Amino acid sequence: MTYPVVLVVDDETDSADLLGMVLGIHFPQATVRVAYGGQAALDLASRQRPDAAVLDLEMPGLDGEKLARALRALFPDAAPFLIALSGNLVRLAAIRGTGAFDHELSKPADMDRLVSLLKKKLSRSGRDPAG
Repeated sequence: MTYPVVLVVDDETDSADLLGMVLGIHFPQATVRVAYGGQAALDLASRQRPDAAVLDLEMPGLDGEKLARALRALFPDAAPFLIALSGNLVRLAAIRGTGAFDHELSKPADMDRLVSLLKKKLSRSGRDPAG
């Protein structure tokens, strides 16, 4: 059995590390990778396709929305499950329904909702999300 790969991307390193740690606890069999910016995340993803990614929207350079579109283009036949995470509610509303993301969540993240979305998606992928 192969285990899922979850990518966490946020330019705020403490937020990224904390979310990565929490997801690692909820998904002990998953590989949780953390990147501190869009380009770093794209580099990681190109080496190992994530099954899911939680992306901060507001990052310098390659922001979360551009990163989401780049990931969909990189994996046209098997795009990762993409969740936007932002404290900017106006921006979240603006991207809703554009096809860039599968779900949009506001910061601070509702961890129960985030974990539930990931469990549902990763279990459907045929990979064991929780061990």
